[in-house]
Amino acid sequence: MRKIITGLAVAGLVFAGGVSTATTASAASSGQPCSEWSTSEPLLKAGATGDAVRELQCELNRSIHPDRGYKLIADGVFGQATRNAVIYFQGCVHIQQDGEVGPQTWSKLDYWNVQPNYAC
Repeated sequence: MRKIITGLAVAGLVFAGGVSTATTASAASSGQPCSEWSTSEPLLKAGATGDAVRELQCELNRSIHPDRGYKLIADGVFGQATRNAVIYFQGCVHIQQDGEVGPQTWSKLDYWNVQPNYAC
């Protein structure tokens, strides 16, 4: 049974196109999917709370490499740490660094959330 499971795992890696290293693999490959909290993407800024903020925090964690110092707790509170991560992410993807999350920022987060690498 163990040989069958190992063989299926190897076949899955081959089918998927190879193995990513820990330094290039996206955070999206581990943990629960971000869309667990919210599928709405409202305008968010400092002071906002709720599931959409949890979604934002999760997507930021999956888009910014943890070594950059912007690892967030998905607590649903858009505080200073979340604002700092938003500004950093906006700079990485070359959009206006205003600390607010509107359609353009959500679009970039959605894109990077499913990529095999981090945006930043």
